Amino acid sequence: MSNYHARITGSDYAAMADLVTKYKVTVARHTVEKVAQGYRVDAHASDEQIRALEAAGYNVERLEDAQIQGVARQKEKRTSTGGALTREALSVAAGTGYLDVAHIEAALAAESEAPNDAFTTLIKLPNETWEKRVCHALKIGKGSGAGRVGIYFLGGVHAREWGSPDILVNFVQLLANAYRTNTDITIGSRTFTAAQIKSVVEKKDVYVFPQANPDGRNYSMLTEPMWRKNRRPAPAGHTQSQCVGVDVNRNYDFLWDFPKYFDPKSPIANSTDPCDHDVYIGPAATSEPETKNAVWMFDNFPHIRYFVDLHSYSEDILYNWGDDVDQSADPAMNFQNPAYDGKRGIANDKAYREYIAAEDKKIAVNLANEMRDAIKASRGRTYKTEQSMSLYPTAGTSDDYAFSRHLVDAKKAKVFSYTIEWGSPQNPTPFHPPYPEMKQIIDEVTSGLLAFCISAQ
Repeated sequence: MSNYHARITGSDYAAMADLVTKYKVTVARHTVEKVAQGYRVDAHASDEQIRALEAAGYNVERLEDAQIQGVARQKEKRTSTGGALTREALSVAAGTGYLDVAHIEAALAAESEAPNDAFTTLIKLPNETWEKRVCHALKIGKGSGAGRVGIYFLGGVHAREWGSPDILVNFVQLLANAYRTNTDITIGSRTFTAAQIKSVVEKKDVYVFPQANPDGRNYSMLTEPMWRKNRRPAPAGHTQSQCVGVDVNRNYDFLWDFPKYFDPKSPIANSTDPCDHDVYIGPAATSEPETKNAVWMFDNFPHIRYFVDLHSYSEDILYNWGDDVDQSADPAMNFQNPAYDGKRGIANDKAYREYIAAEDKKIAVNLANEMRDAIKASRGRTYKTEQSMSLYPTAGTSDDYAFSRHLVDAKKAKVFSYTIEWGSPQNPTPFHPPYPEMKQIIDEVTSGLLAFCISAQ
């Protein structure tokens, strides 16, 4: 079935929310643009959905068939067969195609096994995926002792967003090599000095988990390019291919049971239907091995104070919260207060807004801007810094879960949390653009992550 990358224009903001709630279109929610005819978003929709939208008065511009073009992208990935996975073969900077699942795991192992290293440690995650894969993270940090700040980067959560693991492997390779050789890193007009790199490695601990959903990535790269979820087996009695899987980034324990917490009129895109192709939340909060592994990192490295989850697409740097518009006036109006159950998720109403302390928001925005400026220095692209809540709210996401932990349990560290949505809507197959463009994206986001590591205190 064809699935088109498209631009959809509706008459007003309510019509755009209907794209999610009524027509179940996959909307790049941070691409809302005011145009003469109303509002326009970048999206993905099937033939059937497009016909229904056009009948309802929307204007739909088909850009490309994402399924057909995605198959072309599949041919650009590297293959693990036919030769040894040497350090040279695993280099992102020298590569000409996306890393496959085996490449990513091998690249982490290679960095941990480098001779004379005392600053890289391979971490085996405890939960095998549904297809029995074992995942690893990498710690970069020399030394120990109280006061070290932990920084955690996560990628590969959504299967079709192929570039996130490549970005994080590139980050690891550049940072480790610069420290080993005591050299600068220059990306575009921004130079990260050898002294800054040394300070990051010797005074902070950086945890990189680049491939959270290897089953989904493998399936997307080999079979269905637009696959988003993991590969949990379909429930008994369900034989359709879309009934496999859970959206890992709707499975965290933050307002997970969204029908209880959100206004019934909220345009939240989550789904309790196991056969929803994209956003099924799973049978319980943190039910998935992929989610459990991501949470395990927080639990086992309690000095983690900063977190960035890489996704695509729309060139955004997002900070908390995603469930409703922020406010700093009423601490009692918060996600734990049952008095507000059934009232969340409507933008700019008076019934509910999510509390964030003014000082916390200031810190969050400042760090987001540090990443923005470093990204721009790479080739001039300006990522927008904004709150996660926009066209539609979310629940069960990694960034809101991470920041909520200290509010649920005061013994846990406060974790300033972000989502980077890399890649432009102007790119063909924007979830996995042609690799020459992806290489440019890899550079710019790597620049942002290096700046983040330097600035996070």
